Amino acid sequence: MKDVTIGLLTDFGLDDTYVGVMKAVIAGLAPRARIIDLTHNLPPGDIRLGAFKLWQSAAFFPSGSILVAVVDPGVGTQRRAVAVAWRHLTLIAPDNGLLTYLLAEAPPKLAVTLSRPEYRLPHPSSTFHGRDIFAPVAGHLARGAHLDKLGPPARDLVRFDWPRLELLEGPQLRGELLHHDRFGNWITSLGRLSDVDGELDLQPWLPSCAPARLPLLVRLRALLPTGLALPIQRTFADVAPGTVLAYIGSEGLLEIAVNRGSAAARLPLESGQEVLLTYEGRTG
Repeated sequence: MKDVTIGLLTDFGLDDTYVGVMKAVIAGLAPRARIIDLTHNLPPGDIRLGAFKLWQSAAFFPSGSILVAVVDPGVGTQRRAVAVAWRHLTLIAPDNGLLTYLLAEAPPKLAVTLSRPEYRLPHPSSTFHGRDIFAPVAGHLARGAHLDKLGPPARDLVRFDWPRLELLEGPQLRGELLHHDRFGNWITSLGRLSDVDGELDLQPWLPSCAPARLPLLVRLRALLPTGLALPIQRTFADVAPGTVLAYIGSEGLLEIAVNRGSAAARLPLESGQEVLLTYEGRTG
């Protein structure tokens, strides 16, 4: 039996026993597996946020890891349960869009539908596939089961539409607000960006946009739907407490924050609203 790392991401919360039961099922099949809790506090049914958190986390897992993602408002319906393998990890999830950003980043080596009953718990329920299907599959894979034995190939995996990320003349970037984190920092789709000798180097995280260099970093502004135009800062402390700022976050995406405060509470912003990365004096 191999020492395998298994990551769990769900919207189950921690008030109930759902997460603990999934871990118990995995432990019964693969007691040497290391289990890492990514988060269990996703808003119930928020597939898009779950997809982002998977993309945000997957690259940091050691090679050979297994991720189990359960954000599954369609549990018990005809939606497929799938296991999808990339070069360095395998992801087990409902086929409902949770894999959208990972599929945008790289095509998988293999994807299968989890249809073989010997890799499930007996008599699976119609409401708890995390326990009855996804956790057992993770345990069997950790024990050395081959992915192609779990079921037939799964083609045409479900994906939702990518958020906006568009390179305009100038060059400028058009994107949108994705969500805010628990600190109230708004994450946008603008990126991935890195500071290279006073310019912003764009290596897009979505395939809808071409790479580019945005010169004159000192003149670049994040233009919000409120009309507020924010210069790009390097860190929170570059502005006074209580001041709104734009900066490049740890994933290389442009973010909007308030130093020692909450941009979500301070600004009348909503997910899906347009954000421009433009130059001082331009309106888009």
